[in-house]
Amino acid sequence: MRKILLLICLFPLFTHAQKLPDFGLDKIHIVNDNQNIQAEIIPVNSDPDLYNDRFYFWYSSNRIHSTQGGYSGRLLNGNYKEFYPSKALKEEGYFKEGLKDGIWKTWNEDGNLAQQYTWKKGLLSGKFIICDGKGYIKQSGKYKNGVLSVRDSVSLWQKLEFLKKKKAVNQNTKS
Repeated sequence: MRKILLLICLFPLFTHAQKLPDFGLDKIHIVNDNQNIQAEIIPVNSDPDLYNDRFYFWYSSNRIHSTQGGYSGRLLNGNYKEFYPSKALKEEGYFKEGLKDGIWKTWNEDGNLAQQYTWKKGLLSGKFIICDGKGYIKQSGKYKNGVLSVRDSVSLWQKLEFLKKKKAVNQNTKS
C-alpha cells in the first residue's frame, strides 16, 4: 500500500506538460499587391483592460485594423512582421493583447534600418532612433509614458560636422 501511495505522489514529478501544436491556427498571413503581413493572434486568457488613449490592433475580414480605446475582432497577440512586395522586411515587432510592446523596427526597401522605437502597453516608452536612408543614426532620444524626454541627442555625424566647422572658424579667426 505504501509503495502505491508513493508512486501516486511521485508520478506527477515525472510527467511533463506539453504544449499541443497549434497547426498555424493562431497565425495569420495577409498577402496583397502592396503588402505581405505575418502576425500572431494567440488567444488571451481574459478580456484586456482597455485604455482610451491607446490604439488596439485587431484582425477581422482578412485585414488588420486599429481602433483607439477598443476593438472588434481578434486582438493581435504575438510576433508581427510586414514585408515589402520585394519580400524585404519592412517592419517587425510584438503585440501584447492588441497593443504594441517591446522594440519595433522599420527598414527601408534597401534593408537599411529606418527607425526603432520602444513601446510599453501601447505607449512609446524607452529609447528610439531615427536613421537616414543609409542606416546612420540621424536622431535618438527617449520617451516616457508616450512623452518625448526633453533631453534629445544628436547623431555622431552631426557632432563631427559641428566640430569641423568650429575648428575651421577658430583657424580663420587666428589668421
